[in-house]
Amino acid sequence: MTAFLLSLLLLPACAADGYGILLLAHGGNDDWNKEIAAIGAQLAKQAPTEVALGMADSAEMQKAVSALEAKGVAKIVAVPLFINSSSEVMDQTRFVLGLRQKPSLILKEALSKAPHAGMKEHQHAFSERRVATAVPVVLTPALDDSAAVLEVLVDRARSLSRDILRETVIIVGHGPVDDKADAVWLKTMDALALEVKKRCGFRAGKAATIRDDSPAPVKTQAAKNLRLLVQQASQGGGRVIVVPYLIARGGVEEHIVSILKGLDYAWDGKTLCPHPAIARWASEVAAQGSIKDNMRRFQ
Repeated sequence: MTAFLLSLLLLPACAADGYGILLLAHGGNDDWNKEIAAIGAQLAKQAPTEVALGMADSAEMQKAVSALEAKGVAKIVAVPLFINSSSEVMDQTRFVLGLRQKPSLILKEALSKAPHAGMKEHQHAFSERRVATAVPVVLTPALDDSAAVLEVLVDRARSLSRDILRETVIIVGHGPVDDKADAVWLKTMDALALEVKKRCGFRAGKAATIRDDSPAPVKTQAAKNLRLLVQQASQGGGRVIVVPYLIARGGVEEHIVSILKGLDYAWDGKTLCPHPAIARWASEVAAQGSIKDNMRRFQ
């Protein structure tokens, strides 16, 4: 092997592939943001990486995109560290990156009514401005029903288990504002819960969203539905394990505890992060995105 070929093999991935990673995540408190920064630091070993926090905050995304351009990347792979690809936040992300023609009016309305529950440390801004870039952009899927998510949920549920044959595991997520998107979330979550049940041997697997940013009647009904799930699973001497389907600790987990006040269930509040599977997922989808064609259609 020539010295030239050997030098190519020793080059970091960013120099060989020419892409940069834009890690998108919800902004939260200091502990929440540190978890995201840790994943960003791991991705930076693979390719130039910038983190943009917020609910599709165009200013933050522009800052990160400009930083990647300054590093000379030939393509930007945006990795959304969000729970599900179907949501108003993902729709707005697609708009800001130039993949979708119109902004999300659902997100605009939600942000105009109240600050995001549990995340007061990070102010969310809505803008109809796209990021400006001449660099090709690829957006990967969110976490969805990936093997990484399943791995974490199985680990979290097993750690709380004491009597598997009598136990029901209930996965609880934040949920989107849009009803149609919530149905997609629940379909994905139900499948994950059933797979956790199958792999661990639990009596049953269920899922629920608390719709924390939705109008009061929707939010109230979601809370009632969750309480009913736990109560029903407890009947006949059953034991209930509740696992938060959240990226990281940031306040929403406290709302789940508040909703379930007075009920008997196992809980430790451990979220998807920190867990090595999530950083591994981000690395894998970024690499897969690096060989895809430009998705940007709107300037």
